[in-house]
Formats: sequence, C-alpha cells, structure tokens
Amino acid sequence: MVSGWPSEECLMKYSLIYADPAWEYGNTISNGAANNHYGTMKLIDMKRLPVWDLAADDAVLAMWFTGTHTREAIELAEAWGFKVRTMKGFTWVKFNPLAEQHINKALQAGRVEDFYDFLDLLNAQTRMNGGNYTRANTEDLLIATRGNGLERKCASIKQVIYSPLGEHSQKPAEARFRLEKLYGDVLRIELFSRCGAPGWDHWGNQSESPAVELIPAVAVPMKKNRSAPHET
Repeated sequence: MVSGWPSEECLMKYSLIYADPAWEYGNTISNGAANNHYGTMKLIDMKRLPVWDLAADDAVLAMWFTGTHTREAIELAEAWGFKVRTMKGFTWVKFNPLAEQHINKALQAGRVEDFYDFLDLLNAQTRMNGGNYTRANTEDLLIATRGNGLERKCASIKQVIYSPLGEHSQKPAEARFRLEKLYGDVLRIELFSRCGAPGWDHWGNQSESPAVELIPAVAVPMKKNRSAPHET
C-alpha cells in the first residue's frame, strides 16, 4: 500500500468490470503486431493484477478475447476470481473503416437489387484480418460472474455487434452502451482503457486520470467519488 492513500477498506468495489486485456501474440514483426500499437503483458503478469480486490462480492466481468486466446481468457477470468458463464456475450463483426462510405455509394449507384446482393456487399466490407485457417473478422467478449453476478435489467440485448474498426484494438462504443443497458446503473470500471466514458471509471497505461493504481497484489484508490452515471 502506498503511504498516504486511504486504507484498503475504503477501496471502491465495482459491480461491473469491463476489460480488454493486453494479450501477447506470436506475431511480433509485422505492422499488425499488437506491441507495435500498445504495450502487451504476459498472461502470468495479468493474472497477478488484483482485479479480485476491485470486484464486489456479486459482480460481472465482461472481457474481450480473440480466437487464439480462448484458453488464456478462461484462465485469466478464473485467476481474477470469476466463473465464465458464456464465451459469446458479444461477438463483434468488424467492418472496414470505410464500410459506411462504400455501402452508401453502392446503394446510391443501384448496385443492390435484392437481399442477396446486400449480403454480398456486407461480406465484402467485413475486415480481412489474418488467420492460419479462415481469415478472422470477428472478436468475442466473454461474460463471467462472481458470487451471484448481476440481475439482468434488459432482456432484449443482442449478442452480435456490427461496427467498423477504429484505432488498433479499439473496441466499439456499442459494447459499453449495451452493457449499461444489460446491467443498469451500477458502479463500473473499464480496465486496459485508453479513453474516458461517462459513467465509467477507468484504468490503463494510456488512460487519463485512472480511478485506481492497479499493480500486482495491490490496488490503490485514487479517488473516492464514482463517475457521474451515463444517461441512457
């Protein structure tokens, strides 16, 4: 514990923890390598981050992972004190950054005559990522619980998110919005965050004014008051 900070008993406990871990990948050379865009962490180091100290007794973890890291994702969730309930909380279908422009142009030019033309157009605009088998163009978010988890506030939240790519590894804002609808106005934090969002506390080496200092075996509060709730 850092001298001068409030005691551990004052540490806020979050009911909803949203995470986009800094996974390490075998690709360390090409421009697509994760460590060319942000700092990655070894799995063993992420397991030692005391997320269990941030979580309320009844809490939900919503965590992004890729198909190459399914086993690692389960291990990480369990190391943080959660039990995985579904590996398919959300599935993000990634569109190219200019998909909206290209689709609008095709519609205006009359190149879409029926449903199947439109499906072909959508498929052409999904991201052509790498892959040793099929070319990856989706990413998944698992949902895990601690204790009794959280009550579902809205039963109409759908699994699939269609959204263009942003900056490298940036996740669609729609995921955060759907989590707010799914679980309501609970105390929540985003881990491995790069930007702020109303109603959310944040932690990450690229985020401004992080709510906690999260280092192996120690979680130190940096503020006592929660963020203003997001109006939905």
